[in-house]
Amino acid sequence: MKNQINKTIVIMSLFMMFAIVSVQAQTTSGEVNIPFEFTAGKSHVKAGTYVITQRAGNLLAINNQEGKTVALVNAPLTIGSRDAKSGVRLVFNQYDTEYFLSQVWLRVDTGKQLFTTDAESRTAREYKLAKRNASPRRVDIAMTR
Repeated sequence: MKNQINKTIVIMSLFMMFAIVSVQAQTTSGEVNIPFEFTAGKSHVKAGTYVITQRAGNLLAINNQEGKTVALVNAPLTIGSRDAKSGVRLVFNQYDTEYFLSQVWLRVDTGKQLFTTDAESRTAREYKLAKRNASPRRVDIAMTR
């Protein structure tokens, strides 16, 4: 009986260890140098080098080089791509000199789409009025792993 209990404990311990390793392996991140200030969710972020990490669920963390989280955004929409050449990247909507983070691609085939914020909606309306119904420019910035 005691031998059976010990065997069960060992098997459960191994299972837990493999589960933890599996979860850690699924954490994805990428480093990116962004040459302009931008808005990510409700946070205003300065130009610089950042590490983007997907956290639990739909949360994405933008960390500076010191490891401090400068923005935490919710990206609830999963999007796909068949273009393997696109690579891992960030996608911004540009309205004149204002940039808004729109998509985060930590994998080539799967990305995360952010919801449009009230600030971006206001900026988009003003931009369309000023530019005769023009659409924002899409800006892609490549990341490294």
